[in-house]
Amino acid sequence: MPAPEFNFAMTLNGAPGDDVGSRVLVEVFTSVLASVGVTGEEADRLLDRVMTEYRGGAGACTLRFTAHAGEIHIAFSRSGRDLRASCPVPVR
Repeated sequence: MPAPEFNFAMTLNGAPGDDVGSRVLVEVFTSVLASVGVTGEEADRLLDRVMTEYRGGAGACTLRFTAHAGEIHIAFSRSGRDLRASCPVPVR
């Protein structure tokens, strides 16, 4: 089966310490990664990086996933802080 290809983006409004926003971000983030087979330590490491950026900013944030050619790319931005990360997508 070929590696999944897709684009997904979301914008989330929230303030620092916003528990609802952070729970939504965590749920969406882990669900998208799990849907392409990225789980466990790799998913936790990526989530930690995104949540560090989320907590360090204020206002709206944007999260974008792009999966292509066996890799998932993650772009996160909030308050002028940008994070780019990627990892291989397991072949199923």
